[in-house]
Amino acid sequence: LKAARGGLDLPKICNNLKSMGINILFIVGGDGTQQAGHLLYEACRERKLPVSVVGVPKSIDNDVMVFDKTFGFDTAVATAAETVRNVWVEATSCKKGVGIVKLMGRDAGYVAMHAALASTIADVVLVPEVSFKIEDVLKHVENTVDAKGFCVMIVAEGAGQEHVSTGEKDATGHTVYGDIGTYMRDSVNAYLKDKGGRSFYIDPSYIIRSVPVRPVDHIYCGQLSRAAVHVAMRGYTGVCVGALHKIEVIMPSRIIARGKRCIDTRSFEWQSCVVACNMPSSLSGFDG
Repeated sequence: LKAARGGLDLPKICNNLKSMGINILFIVGGDGTQQAGHLLYEACRERKLPVSVVGVPKSIDNDVMVFDKTFGFDTAVATAAETVRNVWVEATSCKKGVGIVKLMGRDAGYVAMHAALASTIADVVLVPEVSFKIEDVLKHVENTVDAKGFCVMIVAEGAGQEHVSTGEKDATGHTVYGDIGTYMRDSVNAYLKDKGGRSFYIDPSYIIRSVPVRPVDHIYCGQLSRAAVHVAMRGYTGVCVGALHKIEVIMPSRIIARGKRCIDTRSFEWQSCVVACNMPSSLSGFDG
């Protein structure tokens, strides 16, 4: 079992699979990994290599298309919710305190949304799927502080990139995102300075995914792994296994590779989050 990030030398991979006599390859990862797995399947098919390529959706971001969820997501949400409770303690420890937590989620805000729903104490949730004006956020923070004496904000790392864009690419071709967390921290501090308020900022970073797996994830991972082995041993290739309506299914990898799953701002989940946080329509992303 090996891990890698970036780089996809298909001819080299095919040569290694052939020379090592490997005829089953499990692709474990998120949307980018599954897209690469589909390309590898096509390369193996073109070279007529007898290799079964089977994907298993694993991502804390829960951004793999079609499936109900990826394994790793529930563990990340549980840990993220605990961090939200930690920043609530800080925010309520002083007058006009604002607790800010930045969570993982480059292009999909599922961790932030579910951490808010799980903790039940968030007042602002900023996700990549919803553009916002900084003045709308600050006004909501002020109104919340005036009403409750404190405020708790959750920010997904990919949110509000129009405010912190770097215009840069990393070595793998991915966009280098600006730090929306520190931007919100500094903006809140500047806005509340003459009003007697301040912020408390926590960035748990990799901590939310570098923890022992929670039982529900452990069970789900075992189910997917067994399903993947059965699928590969039956001779299927160019497919991905996962839960759809709570039933383990086999899905062609070309469908999974089409894109990335993101929050539907019209969904019951997101609107529940908006209502639970008492966010204004300007931060909801819902135009209906």
